[in-house]
Amino acid sequence: MVRTACAVAALWLFAAPPGRAAGPAAPDEPAIRQLNDDYVRAFLACDVARFRSILADDFIGVLADGRVIDKAEFLRQAAERPDAQGLRLHDVVIREYGETALVGALVAYRKADGSDVRTRYSCAAVRRAGRWAIVWVQWTRVAAR
Repeated sequence: MVRTACAVAALWLFAAPPGRAAGPAAPDEPAIRQLNDDYVRAFLACDVARFRSILADDFIGVLADGRVIDKAEFLRQAAERPDAQGLRLHDVVIREYGETALVGALVAYRKADGSDVRTRYSCAAVRRAGRWAIVWVQWTRVAAR
């Protein structure tokens, strides 16, 4: 389940169509999108070294089951392939607030056993010394309809 949550986050970032809050693009939106793209490429390649560089040292992940993981645990799990097929994104939003940016979406996918999963994903990035890094991700399982 932990690996699936990481997969959802990465696939969401990779497949996300351009989406943002209403209004003009924030000044650093291209950099934030690039950070997201890099995150996804690292995930798809199981590139732990790249993750190490784009996740802040104080990174925290909150999984759909409520467990909290740190950067070291995330990196350990990043080497494993996910159980997520046919991923679809809905309601993608990027909002920038000065030195902080938030990204969120509804993610739907199917597991290898045929079960459908819907998850809300939220990501926070901060700019420190002119460089954006991911500091927080959280996955929240959406109840079945």
